[in-house]
Amino acid sequence: MLKNKKVLLIVPSFFGYELDIVKEMVALGIEVDYFDERPFKSSIAKIINRLDLKFIMRRYISRYFESILKQSVNKRYDYLLVISPETIGTSFVSELKAINPNIISILYMWDSFGNKANARKLLPFFDHIISFDPGDKSINTDIQFLPLFFNNDFNASYNELIHEQLYSVSFVGTVHSDRVKLVKQIMKQFEDRGVKTFSFYYCPSKLLFILKKLFTKEYDFISYSEVSFKPMSKTEIKTIFLQSNAVIDIQHPAQKGLTMRSLEMLGLEKKLITTNCDVRSYDFFDERNILVIDRINPHIPDDFINMKYTPLSHESRLKYSLRSWIYSVLNIT
Repeated sequence: MLKNKKVLLIVPSFFGYELDIVKEMVALGIEVDYFDERPFKSSIAKIINRLDLKFIMRRYISRYFESILKQSVNKRYDYLLVISPETIGTSFVSELKAINPNIISILYMWDSFGNKANARKLLPFFDHIISFDPGDKSINTDIQFLPLFFNNDFNASYNELIHEQLYSVSFVGTVHSDRVKLVKQIMKQFEDRGVKTFSFYYCPSKLLFILKKLFTKEYDFISYSEVSFKPMSKTEIKTIFLQSNAVIDIQHPAQKGLTMRSLEMLGLEKKLITTNCDVRSYDFFDERNILVIDRINPHIPDDFINMKYTPLSHESRLKYSLRSWIYSVLNIT
């Protein structure tokens, strides 16, 4: 059904998940052309973009998307799939549709619309709008809901599930909002019980860390020496989680959608400690596997620590795999 379909995929680089999507599409027989949605690599340019000062780089951004249009002239794409856009303009989508009049345009958000002002401007220009955050429906009732996924790296085999348990709990993630404060509060509760824990805090830029440390309170609970400016590989992360009894996930306070990490724990069949109370509404929720904690006063009960993971059916897990996500986002049943 998907074999030989042509997809123009435009997505910001995000810990290699964009490459996982490309790889899985190719495995399904899709002909995919992938472009990074952010046409710049430097930390300074990314900070300028995050501060919504894109007018400084407007000409450079325009040239980048013009070059994509030129490469699309002789293509007949079946789909345009844009994910969580930050720089793409409405004129690009309009001109691409003029070149490919039969193209189906899809906008998917793996960040909330509230955090992406540029994405909201694009809503009228797409045929289908989908978000990982059910709360985004309040912006536009036409927005469809589709959770994120776990990729093949986090689809554990039986042999991997019997890894030696080195850590009672672990955390690997990017520093933002109140995340570090909460993780440290949780870790202390485990450490006070005399068990081993693992923490890895990542920041994408030294300059960003210094600026936030100086001008915001977001990094008050972490020092420069505690942060890594190089991310862990997926293989390293997977190994840590397989060696852990439970994994902590603290979503951004402005989001209701489940993070990629939450679904990766479903793939690895690991217990999850999360601040996201919306997880209770998902069909895989089981209080024996998932502990929802209070963001103000996080408490970890002994019975959850000692409880073993209760496996779900293969079908329940498969529903949240990357392949299932691709079928759903392209509306192929």
